[in-house]
Amino acid sequence: MASSAAAAPAEGERVLRPEFTGSAREYFRIWIVNLFFSLVTLGVYSAWAKVRKKRYFYGSTRFDGDTFDYFGNPKAILKGRIVAVVVFLSYAILGELYPTSKFAFWVAAALFLPMLVVRALAFNARNSAFRGLRFDFLATAWEAARIYIGMGLLMLVTLGIAYPWFMARQKSFVVSHHALGTSRFGCEVSGRAFFGIYLRAGLLLIGIGALGGVLMGFAMPALHLPGSVAWAGIVAGALPIYAGYAAAYAYAQARTTNLLWNGAYGPDIRFSSTLSAKALAKLYIGNVVAAACSAGFLIPWAVVRTLRYRLENFAVLVRGEPVHEASPALARVGATGQELGDIFNLDLGL
Repeated sequence: MASSAAAAPAEGERVLRPEFTGSAREYFRIWIVNLFFSLVTLGVYSAWAKVRKKRYFYGSTRFDGDTFDYFGNPKAILKGRIVAVVVFLSYAILGELYPTSKFAFWVAAALFLPMLVVRALAFNARNSAFRGLRFDFLATAWEAARIYIGMGLLMLVTLGIAYPWFMARQKSFVVSHHALGTSRFGCEVSGRAFFGIYLRAGLLLIGIGALGGVLMGFAMPALHLPGSVAWAGIVAGALPIYAGYAAAYAYAQARTTNLLWNGAYGPDIRFSSTLSAKALAKLYIGNVVAAACSAGFLIPWAVVRTLRYRLENFAVLVRGEPVHEASPALARVGATGQELGDIFNLDLGL
């Protein structure tokens, strides 16, 4: 079973840490221009905005003296986005006119989900590179079906109890089918460990949220607040509930991310992640407060500080001088799968 403890360097291993060299000010300029032109062009520019954003973050992430490259084509992304919008509008309009048609969409979505996942991950991987070597995603739709459909049905049968095992299998599937050139990665994580993490996160949410329930149901009414400030009771009761959600989410994110990367490996390399649940919760809460108080203008700052924290707690342990070879032929993959995942808010990655 893979341990969630940070991987300690063995004899002969070098510890390499990625570094984000960008700044919130630089990203704000990119973000505000992207937002403006996306609004002016009614979303058409959003494909170019997505590429600009990725190229900035890839080019500002330095690892072992080099940065990453992103080669995504905005026109390919726009084509995929148009298809995704057509599908989404068809679902929304036909669903209103013919409610039973939603079932047909759901069945089609379930059947096509594995192919969508594979194509989305392959598009992103094959357009990402390090030191001239492109990444790849090598899974087949059938392999994806066993995870996304097979485990999905198991979740339904068990009324959600199998969700931690699904998440463990899904995240392991994504990592272990990626490659740098021809060098495959692997990943071993425990579904039982994921279950323990989600159970503790659920108990944390219930425990802190119960405080909000007590405040809203008993404590605040007992104070007999005048009508003009009655809203204060609602806010005071809601804050612990939101804080409980943030704490539970941060705990699950930190622990599952650590477990995943500490169980991942490649040819002569291992990975290490040391995220702190407490620090991540403070980060998330600070980001939400800053974005809300600034009418969204501090979103770039929140994105940069979150990425920087994650990279500071991530490391690659390298033995010797691994040699990675370029894949002889990488077939082009359209962006439709990725854009469908985005527009329907499907988390297809890690």
